[in-house]
Amino acid sequence: MNRNELALTDVMDSLRNLSAASSTNKQVASFLNQSCEGNIYSAENAARIRGVEEALTFYRNIFFDFRLHYIILGADGTVYSVTDGIDNHAWFGERFAESVTEQKWYQSFISEENDQVSEWVTPCVYNEKGEFSKEGQGEEFILFMRRIRDYNTRKFLGVSFVSFPTENLKQILIPYEGAALFLLNENGEMIYSDGSLKIENLEENFTEKEGTFFKETGGIEYLFHYIVMDGTGWKLVNMVPLSTMTEAVDKLYEAVAIGVGATAAGAGILCLAMYFYVNAPLNRLLCKVSNVNIGGTQLSQVNVGTCLDRPVLGIREAEQEINRMVDYIEELSIQTMKQKEIQQNLRFEMLRAQLNPHFLFNTLNVIKWSAMISGAGNISDMIASLGALLEHTLERGEEEVPLNEEIRVVKAWLEIKNWALKSRIQLFVEAEQGLEEALVLRFFLQPLVENAVLHGLGEKEHGELRIRALHCGEELCVMIEDNGMGMSPERLLEIMKDLDGDEKRRRVTGIGLASINGLMKMKYGEAYGLRIESEIGKGTRVYAVFPYKNQGVSHAEDNDRR
Repeated sequence: MNRNELALTDVMDSLRNLSAASSTNKQVASFLNQSCEGNIYSAENAARIRGVEEALTFYRNIFFDFRLHYIILGADGTVYSVTDGIDNHAWFGERFAESVTEQKWYQSFISEENDQVSEWVTPCVYNEKGEFSKEGQGEEFILFMRRIRDYNTRKFLGVSFVSFPTENLKQILIPYEGAALFLLNENGEMIYSDGSLKIENLEENFTEKEGTFFKETGGIEYLFHYIVMDGTGWKLVNMVPLSTMTEAVDKLYEAVAIGVGATAAGAGILCLAMYFYVNAPLNRLLCKVSNVNIGGTQLSQVNVGTCLDRPVLGIREAEQEINRMVDYIEELSIQTMKQKEIQQNLRFEMLRAQLNPHFLFNTLNVIKWSAMISGAGNISDMIASLGALLEHTLERGEEEVPLNEEIRVVKAWLEIKNWALKSRIQLFVEAEQGLEEALVLRFFLQPLVENAVLHGLGEKEHGELRIRALHCGEELCVMIEDNGMGMSPERLLEIMKDLDGDEKRRRVTGIGLASINGLMKMKYGEAYGLRIESEIGKGTRVYAVFPYKNQGVSHAEDNDRR
């Protein structure tokens, strides 16, 4: 609305300035002061008229660009006319001057009782000949007229008329979309309309300089917005149907809804991208970590590792999962350190207690009495066997040795033991080809043989002890079999519980079956260790199961480690 007000104000100011130029120009005033004294068609009078019209044309070109009529009617009845260049007929000004003098509003304006300098005439209707139609037929104009007086003497010289076609307002006044725009004069009469609805009796609603009101006509309610023009009192009115405004609001609501939907869709796409580029890789990382195998156990198989059961929904959950996994790894590390400590203690115990001190004392007593009785016969063999046994026991080095080394120690030990048992025990060794060099755990065989002699054969007159080495696929099985008294199923079950339990019971040598079994499982894994079979009266068989690897493989592995 403000834009239309400014455009209309600019037109009205241009009309005022153009009219005022004729009354302030001294040359024009001089020409108007001259009278033709009845000699209307004289050359002198024609020159005077031409001079006034040239001045008027100059001012018209300066102040106004639109089509208009610019006419001066002198006090002596002379007509000076500048038309719009389209209807520039010689007789237009004369017809206009003759017709305007007949109008009551003109007669009222030039009367002596009226002291107004200028006045607007709206609506003003005349035809292309310049004749004011009594029936109102013709083109509508906004007419501005001004008295022209001598600048010094204030003598009345004539009246200037500037008329602007209201049709030109269509190029200036632009209504809102879906709205109607019209211009009313100070009396509420229609000056201009954009061709849409015309509503009468609005004067009572114009209570302020600017405002809005609602009015219903033809069953349709409208919103009116008006502005009262300064100087003229004209009203510029914009009329909008409420349904159009509602439609605009609906469009705005639809636009906002589309915007919100697009924002939500964008947020969804962003969340999806975050899932694929952040959450999904995080899940894959956690699943990969949960599948890490530590000590033969996967983290996903532990209660704290739930990555495979449910997805991680955020960074916080991922942190919790990782913390649980780290805690479990730390717990496994602590257990590993404890197992290493136990292993070191077992190894030290084996080295310290491999030979029973009582056995050493008894052996020395046997050697002494044998020497005294027999005059040192076969004493050298017993001493050689004892030397081999002591050498193997005290030797430090690899945790694994060839099987034939363990068998050699057993033979030396049994040879010494037979001196005390008067050769009651016979040893038989059977090994498949190539198995003599297979690697086994150091110090494992002698405690098993000792356990068979002391607890299996006992006081048996003709004891037999057999050691067999069998190659079973990728495993090496060393069997120690005796023909002793055997044991009951209850006793066998008790011993098997000892093998699988945490309680380490000490045996004669200071290192029991459970210790050897635990050491083998710790070294090679849960699939390896000791197996026992026994029946009363049929003897006992102990199986020691190792992973098969020969001495050459062991050295190659050592080289790889280095």
